[in-house]
Amino acid sequence: MYLCSLTTRARNIFYLLLWDLGSCGGPGGGSGDHQYECLECGKVFKWSSRLIHHQRTHTGERPYKCSECPKAFKGSSAFECGKAFKRSSLLQIHQSVHTGLRAFKCAHCGQAFKWSSHYQYHLRQHTGERPYPCPACDKAFKNSSSLRRHRHTHTGERPYVCPMCGKAFTQSTNLRQHQRVHTGERPYRCQDCGLRAFTCPTCGMAFKWASHYQYHLRQHTGERPYACQDCGKAFKNTSCLRRHQQLHTGERPFACQTCGKAFTQTSNLRQHQRVHTGERPYCCRDCGKAFTHSSNLALHRRTHSRERPFQCPVCCKHVLCYSSDPMWPAAAAS
Repeated sequence: MYLCSLTTRARNIFYLLLWDLGSCGGPGGGSGDHQYECLECGKVFKWSSRLIHHQRTHTGERPYKCSECPKAFKGSSAFECGKAFKRSSLLQIHQSVHTGLRAFKCAHCGQAFKWSSHYQYHLRQHTGERPYPCPACDKAFKNSSSLRRHRHTHTGERPYVCPMCGKAFTQSTNLRQHQRVHTGERPYRCQDCGLRAFTCPTCGMAFKWASHYQYHLRQHTGERPYACQDCGKAFKNTSCLRRHQQLHTGERPFACQTCGKAFTQTSNLRQHQRVHTGERPYCCRDCGKAFTHSSNLALHRRTHSRERPFQCPVCCKHVLCYSSDPMWPAAAAS
């Protein structure tokens, strides 16, 4: 076993001596009525050792110096706690908790780390190494946790469920962000003006997330900064570009585990899975009828509101929905 410093035994001997002398006020000796008062601030201590340690907060004295680095400490406990380890490497890592020493230093940028795992992950930012490949596709990742999150996109698994509405997510961070919809929490406050939202100067619409705000701005500017290298078609965000590129590659990475049918998007897979499960999560508030797709619910609700948003270009009749069928105007007119 590797012990954190040698002073556990020495400290025990020291306290036993004090005990015998009756100077520490313990049950084995002394009256326990000793009061040691700090002359600087008036704070009172039961033991003189505590008073001595406290006085160093006023004097700045740090008598315990580390033999490995220039750091010094007010008390020996800062780097000597008696905790034991099976391996010397674990002891070295533990001692950095007391000393604050960051033993793993990056040769590229000088950034230092306490833990070798953090150091190894950081090195991959420089080398570009991605040692964790996905067995289902050709993607690779810098750490195992990123790979685990990615694999949910293939399985359709969403282990993090909102207790308020039942919506599920692949990552706990996405669940926490979603829960703010229910709680109204806006934790990111602007240091300049105190606002917790990104407000569009064109239409006044506000957003919690900068990424959503940037995407919204492109609705006004028409900017499409993400272009497809195969056909030149441009998109407002990277996720739309990735979905489009699957049209060229024919890739359908999201397969149904029940029937094997594959899809280009997880949302399409989730919708398809409702064919097997019978789930109908979109319920009409007026009549209680439920639907598998939100678009079907929106169409159904027009039967209650009598909204007819689409007008036939031939007869000007208003209808519930628009069809891309070339015969649509004629069918609508009839």
